[in-house]
Amino acid sequence: MLSQKNIGRFEVVAVMGQGAMGTVYKAADPVIERIVAIKTINLELSSEERAEFEERFYREAKSAGRLNHPNIVTIYDVGETEDAAYIAMEFIEGESLRDVLDSGVVLPLKRICQIAVQVANALYYAHENGVVHRDIKPANIMISRNRDVKIMDFGIALIPTGSRTQAGTVLGSPKYMAPEQVAGKPTDGRADIFSLGAVLYEMLTGSTPFNGDNLSAIMFKILNEEPVPPSKLNARAPRVFDRIVAKALAKRPEDRYQTAKEFSRELRSEEVLAALDMGQPAQKRKSVPGMASRQPDPQTELLDVKTEILLPAPKQRSARRVPRTAPPPASKTVRYALLLAIPLAVVAAYLALKPAGQADTPAVATGEVPASAPAAEPQPADEQSAVPEAAQSASKPAAPAPVVAAVAPSPAPVAQAPANATVSLAITPWGEVYVDGQKAGISPPLTRLEIEPGRHDIEIRNGTFATHHVKVDLDAEESLKIKHKFK
Repeated sequence: MLSQKNIGRFEVVAVMGQGAMGTVYKAADPVIERIVAIKTINLELSSEERAEFEERFYREAKSAGRLNHPNIVTIYDVGETEDAAYIAMEFIEGESLRDVLDSGVVLPLKRICQIAVQVANALYYAHENGVVHRDIKPANIMISRNRDVKIMDFGIALIPTGSRTQAGTVLGSPKYMAPEQVAGKPTDGRADIFSLGAVLYEMLTGSTPFNGDNLSAIMFKILNEEPVPPSKLNARAPRVFDRIVAKALAKRPEDRYQTAKEFSRELRSEEVLAALDMGQPAQKRKSVPGMASRQPDPQTELLDVKTEILLPAPKQRSARRVPRTAPPPASKTVRYALLLAIPLAVVAAYLALKPAGQADTPAVATGEVPASAPAAEPQPADEQSAVPEAAQSASKPAAPAPVVAAVAPSPAPVAQAPANATVSLAITPWGEVYVDGQKAGISPPLTRLEIEPGRHDIEIRNGTFATHHVKVDLDAEESLKIKHKFK
């Protein structure tokens, strides 16, 4: 680890991380007055090996420095100190995908696709410009605070690859390396596609596709074994990802996606969108109203008929239905005369026969027709204005205030339910949740439980792994978080 306060022209602010190959610093560039990240690479090489390293280091760093893509961390400068080489690059406010996965956060499937697509787009751009990364892994994928994806360490993965040091193999992460890298064969952009397939697999399942107790076991599986399909480890992973991951992780480069653009296009295909249930609900909602407009609802028609029968004053459109059922008059003049004369005659006869001071029966308000008045004949709106005011006021129904008071009693007070305790869940890749032997759901999507205060036995089950047991004793309104990653 460097002890000086300066690396080249850069002023060290803080140590951000340290690994086997070197240290990552947060530093300030006094010339341009900006914050940068500096990654150092330890040089414990002979003079001959160092000369070979320097040649390859500067060549690859210059190639990576020409890359200008929104999903690639920009390289600002390269240089050497007495015992280390360094690369100054764009400083990203955020965290690596490795930190995200290790935190226990379960990424939504849509977000998983977004991350993989952005990485694939960046790789396609780099490959088209003659740069191969060769060390794609979650630790080299940064997620910024505004959720952008940035690939780091372009220009480092190929340094050095001499026959004596074999540092090119060491720098690659074994669990994400392509078979041709493991075998020491020539590699191209399709090795990055294999590594991205391994990262996608881990985001879907919470586990890398090739695992073992030691490096030899991992490399043997990469060369000879097929990984378990993601849907077998994670019930929420759609089966379409089984096919996509299998093609990306094909042993032979010619059997994989031939370009990262092809990989990206597959992740944005209609089949994937449908599997993620993105856009389907809107299509279903569009089809339902159209079908309803062509096929009338019998229940709705029945309600309409009841309304026409019960209302004492039918709408004017109902009055126009009567002439249609009768034979048409000889002329429009006769028809209009009949429409006006009949209601007037009915009203005049009703007023003449009605005893003075007698109020109308309130039967009309309940939908019943008085026997003394032929109310079945609809009355046009124009003729209602011709009725004397005394008759109109006498025909008004009684005030319904007592009825309203009878049907609207004051509600009885409701007893307040006791407060529950809350359990938050972060399960990777997934698990069936049982509380005191009763199944509560599958997490994810279940992320929150409300249970009664007291002692409980909570089990997280996944058929592939051993059951995780948690015994809790919770008070009312107490909150508890259970985070577990099956391994």
